[in-house]
Amino acid sequence: MATEETTTRPDVLEPLRSHLRDPSYEFEVGAGWWPLVLQCHLAVVAEFPGYELLAVKQKLGSLAFQASPSPAARTSAEFARLAEVIGIFARRSASVCERCGGVGMLRRSRPRIMLVLCHACESLVPGRRRAAAGAAVPGRAVSSG
Repeated sequence: MATEETTTRPDVLEPLRSHLRDPSYEFEVGAGWWPLVLQCHLAVVAEFPGYELLAVKQKLGSLAFQASPSPAARTSAEFARLAEVIGIFARRSASVCERCGGVGMLRRSRPRIMLVLCHACESLVPGRRRAAAGAAVPGRAVSSG
């Protein structure tokens, strides 16, 4: 379910627009992850200047930066290197609150929905389960190192 914060077109992510396959695509992550998404873009563009961006979203509580090394010729080595670069930021997202950018952890705030949130933002999630409020998902918090 998209919220205003996930569908608002943030100026900070404008540099990514020229790489989008679909220019009308709207980024599907909260404002807390926008700096992380921009850092990922800068790291990818440093190695793949003409990369093609398919989507940026949250998937199972992790940043999913879906891209291709280029719109044309691609090798398995390029895809492997791209996956390595993107993986760094996906791992970092596991400890960054998607709403505010503070220190977060993976939480099951609502049935079948996993989000990385800090304690304060988790308490603001509408429809969260009372019994599981604040419950972290074991084994999923990762340091940002």
